[in-house]
Amino acid sequence: MKNKGNMIFAMILAVIAIGAIAAMIIFNQGNDSDTTDSSAKAVDIDVKGQPMMGDEKAPVTIVEFGDYLCPACRFFDTEIQPEIIKDYIDKGDAKMYFVNTPFHGADSLKGARAAEYVWKNHPDQFWDFHNGLFEAQPTSHTEGESWLTDAVIKEQADKAGIKDTAKVAQSKEDAAVKHDIDLYKKHGVVQTPTVFVNGKMVSNPLELETMKKAIDEAKK
Repeated sequence: MKNKGNMIFAMILAVIAIGAIAAMIIFNQGNDSDTTDSSAKAVDIDVKGQPMMGDEKAPVTIVEFGDYLCPACRFFDTEIQPEIIKDYIDKGDAKMYFVNTPFHGADSLKGARAAEYVWKNHPDQFWDFHNGLFEAQPTSHTEGESWLTDAVIKEQADKAGIKDTAKVAQSKEDAAVKHDIDLYKKHGVVQTPTVFVNGKMVSNPLELETMKKAIDEAKK
């Protein structure tokens, strides 16, 4: 019985040891993870016709899949994007595209339609309007609260220098929005913001250093 007890005790110790080793491996893998999956093949995202800022000849292409109702997208566009513009886009190293990804229901679709109308009819005012919608998003609001009203859209269109504000708010650019929806489904986008740099998904686009590292690696 004593030998049997010793054997069981040894087996328990072995299981604990194996578990500890496995945990250490997982922990180290998490700490050493790259900004993008270097083993993954870069995907070819069709950005034709999408809003773009920067020099078309820039070597690095950034594609953001975002939603005007998404708080994380608000953070990306108000905190991360300005730094990317300053350090890479303004210097000609990168260009950036935005793809509507309306995940939050009817108001997301309203915002996407409005943005598509502005891009189609007032491309020079697009980014001011785009940033205006994110800045208008309440920093704290109840889930499901309807804040992206016609009045908000008109106000941001007016601030961007657009005259036909009513048409922006009542936009029916369904075909353009559907194209974006098909695009995010094609590339398996399941959360916003999802950001690709030269076709590779960035692990954490809400971290500035992660974004910079991904862009720097893509420049090489």
